[in-house]
Amino acid sequence: MQLSAEPAMRGRVMALRLVALGGTPIGAPIVGWVANHFGPRWALGVGAAAGFSAAIVAVRVLMQRTEAIPENEPRPI
Repeated sequence: MQLSAEPAMRGRVMALRLVALGGTPIGAPIVGWVANHFGPRWALGVGAAAGFSAAIVAVRVLMQRTEAIPENEPRPI
């Protein structure tokens, strides 16, 4: 993964990978508990709600950014 990314973006790409893998130890036990107590439909619903919530937070944060990105610099991920 590091070799396929542009040199200027390697840190950002690796950070995204670590964030994606880092959420599993927290979310998996929660979703497992929900599945055990309420069933698999509720567990899928909790997982979907968490994903949608994260997307909404990301969109709001990106919309609040006011700094302009110069044309000659790489765009953030």
